[in-house]
Amino acid sequence: MKRYLQAPNRSSAATISIMAGRDKSLTHRAIMFSSLSEGRSQIHHPLLGADCLSTISCFEALGVKIDVHGDEKVEVLSEGFAKFRQPTRDLDCGNSGTTARLILGILAAQKNLNFRLIGDESLSKRPMKRVVIPLRKMGASIEGSDDGNFLPLTIKGQTLHAETHQVDKASAQVKSCLLLAGMFSDGTTRVSLPKGSRDHTERVLQKMGAKLETRVEGDLEEIALTGPFKTKSMDVKIPVDPSSAAFFAVLGILLTEGRIEMPDVLDNATRTGFMKVLARMSQGLSFTSNQAQSIGFVEPVGLLAVQGGMPLVGTDISEEEIPSLVDEIPILAVAAAFAKGPSLFRGLSELRVKESDRLMLTGELLKASGADFEIRGDDLWIAGGLKDVTPFTFDPEGDHRLAMSAAILARRCKKPCCILDSECVRVSFPNFYEALGAVDTF
Repeated sequence: MKRYLQAPNRSSAATISIMAGRDKSLTHRAIMFSSLSEGRSQIHHPLLGADCLSTISCFEALGVKIDVHGDEKVEVLSEGFAKFRQPTRDLDCGNSGTTARLILGILAAQKNLNFRLIGDESLSKRPMKRVVIPLRKMGASIEGSDDGNFLPLTIKGQTLHAETHQVDKASAQVKSCLLLAGMFSDGTTRVSLPKGSRDHTERVLQKMGAKLETRVEGDLEEIALTGPFKTKSMDVKIPVDPSSAAFFAVLGILLTEGRIEMPDVLDNATRTGFMKVLARMSQGLSFTSNQAQSIGFVEPVGLLAVQGGMPLVGTDISEEEIPSLVDEIPILAVAAAFAKGPSLFRGLSELRVKESDRLMLTGELLKASGADFEIRGDDLWIAGGLKDVTPFTFDPEGDHRLAMSAAILARRCKKPCCILDSECVRVSFPNFYEALGAVDTF
């Protein structure tokens, strides 16, 4: 579906409250841990984008009963992983790398059960060896093309043993996969990796009472989980996804006036790196933690507010910052295009193996809008100073974050801009365009 967007006809100094999309990472994990647990779990305000629906579908195929009550609640009734059944169909991960990589750590440990994991065309091109190789070290039986690097993958459940793993990238998906496998293993599973990756899996495990320790030395962190560990049913609320809130934070900064407020945004330092970057670029951004409001949420929340009409300056992003804001690079690039002075984003190699070559497509979007930029290896340099956006047609190639970045960019164009395959945003933010339309009332 094509969608045409442009700048609104008018603005005002109003304050508008936006409820951005709920957190995808936490919804995935809540569904997974609930499915592993005996009893009834309730997940309030889940994200029901395409990716999380893929996770639900996979566990339903294993015999877990999952009832979806609109956007308000998901109920999971499970007999526990020991009662998982042999699926009668392939487990389809759709476009969700999180589903595929995390569930591998679970499936590999389901002794006497066999599985075939598949995904769409895009996911089938994304590398899986980063989890397959260390899982094999634990005794997993996983086969697929290019020695298990690409979906489809065939998994024969085995008895796994604890191992020590050295991971070369700050990858939450790899870390989480190995910790999930470690839950089913006797002994202590250790994962060492560069510090800064998302820590949602560790937080949930600790909240459930797992024997888990994290140690940081210099630029490395090590997580040690002693298994086997049996998870418990849960009753939790899902916060707003910082990655979704980032689009409206940038939109708010680009407004000539007015204020956007977003409540219940996840307050987790491994996810809010983009806020630090935007705070360096503009004094218009603020984030206030809210302990009282956090009661019942799976992790703490806060209020993100952005004031329009403030000066915007360029900034540099170091490679060490990337793990905490990797999903926000495209929308930060949009902000940098309008900033006074250049910006340099370093160490973006991970963007090349996302839903698309996200680095290349970010460059294509900047080029289409008339921004001055250069891709220098795995670095992105943006000149800044963009004033008049060139009307553009942009194909995000199914990448939801590129489509939303293009939509925010189009809001600064005086003529209509066309976004092809615009509905791919439903992967992570199903009501994105409705929320964007609310800002038109300024």
